[in-house]
Amino acid sequence: MFTRSNRRTLTAAVVCAGALALGTPTMAGAVPAQQATTLTADAGVSAKGAEKAGQKSQGRPDHAGQSGRPDHAGQSGRPDHAGQSGKPDHAGQPGPPDHAKGKGKGKGKGPGHGGGEDSTGQTQCQFAPEGGEAEGSWDRDSLAGVAPDDLRIGNIAAGGGHHSDADYPDPFPSDPPYRDHLASEYSSVTHENYLKWEFVQPEQGVYDFEQADAVVAFAEANGMDLRGHALSWHSQNPDWLEEGDFTEAELREILEDHVRTVVSRYAGCIDQWDVANEIFQDDEAASIRDSENIWIRELGPEILDDVFTWAHEEDPEALLFYNDYNVDGLNAKADAYYDLIREQLERGVPVHGFGAQTHLSMQYGFDDSYQENLQRFDDLGIHTAVTEIDVRGEVDENDMMSPEDRAGAAERYATVLQACLEVSLCNSFTIWGTLDAQSWVPNTFPGEGDATVHEGDYERKPTYCIIQRTLVEHVEGASAWEDDASFEECRGILESAGL
Repeated sequence: MFTRSNRRTLTAAVVCAGALALGTPTMAGAVPAQQATTLTADAGVSAKGAEKAGQKSQGRPDHAGQSGRPDHAGQSGRPDHAGQSGKPDHAGQPGPPDHAKGKGKGKGKGPGHGGGEDSTGQTQCQFAPEGGEAEGSWDRDSLAGVAPDDLRIGNIAAGGGHHSDADYPDPFPSDPPYRDHLASEYSSVTHENYLKWEFVQPEQGVYDFEQADAVVAFAEANGMDLRGHALSWHSQNPDWLEEGDFTEAELREILEDHVRTVVSRYAGCIDQWDVANEIFQDDEAASIRDSENIWIRELGPEILDDVFTWAHEEDPEALLFYNDYNVDGLNAKADAYYDLIREQLERGVPVHGFGAQTHLSMQYGFDDSYQENLQRFDDLGIHTAVTEIDVRGEVDENDMMSPEDRAGAAERYATVLQACLEVSLCNSFTIWGTLDAQSWVPNTFPGEGDATVHEGDYERKPTYCIIQRTLVEHVEGASAWEDDASFEECRGILESAGL
């Protein structure tokens, strides 16, 4: 049985000197350059409490077959936020890292290209509760409670992005029942927006970590793993960066400072980082984003080697990923990532994983080569992850898909999950959103929705229940699903849906 306390065994233990040498902020959340800081969690973002009877302890946007997707500028997406500000003093220079195999952090399956050499020493997360890391526990009638010990089931800490224009406050910081739901269902959490550049460094050299820190502290208090999203991207960057007049040397220094600052702040806390997000386009050749992405445009594709190296030097235990949409099978974009990662591994660049966002739509077909695509990355010796899955479709006046599309969406969730379960180094399955009312989908795709696994007052949808069934049957067999009274609610929901 997995517990969060043994989560980082067989991983690298050395972190950059000074990564956790943090002081006290002068103002909540805002940190000027050259001032190291630490922030504590909001007292309201607390642990779930004592383990109940029947609980299990363990650790821990779409387009299948669709070409193209709208630009994410101004939309909800992946998070970003962290670290000390200013350019810290880092012993040593970036160089080819040791690519020793090891499990890496978290519940990684198999060896793979882990975060460094095996070691008994481990980096302590500065946001861990007093007394050390908490041990997560989940009811049997949940998703995390029935997942294999080597698989994280995740969701997002919702806030920022499209929520800023909504008629409700950000869910994560303002809604205790929402946080309770996350802690009771999931063993992993991803900042939806709070770690993106526009949030974490809204002014040049001034870092704002308040919300990002709260998410990390929440995860630590509840024994959950963390995915960090995202260290570099072409979207949701602050105006000062995109519109600034910087030399190549200045841009490189800005990027290096940001990466080192953010990763060092959360060393020992964040298990997987989306280091480079969406670097290839959707054209037929899957060409690199050398016009939209400021880093690739101004510094060249070779900057990718540096970003992974800097991140690895600041937290040798963390698994470092590429992440993208429309890589849901054997296609040109997935091929481009495969070729790039293979070449980087040959050069000794510390790339540890490939993330398939998996934003699917019932208006398009599903690529049956999904598992085959994950498997070829697995064969390279790196981890894979389903990082942002949701399945949307056309909705009626009640914001619901047709019964047929709802059933089809549930089947796609199950197919993707089963593919991950069958690939040995696929150890993370993250759903991109909890309630449909808070999802990024309607804001981005008018007329579509019904993409998540809960609705209303956290009422379970068939998509939730088919995920639970797939997990139970994989771990314990069909009889456990059919006979255990714990799953009576979901059996009824799936029967009503014809599933």
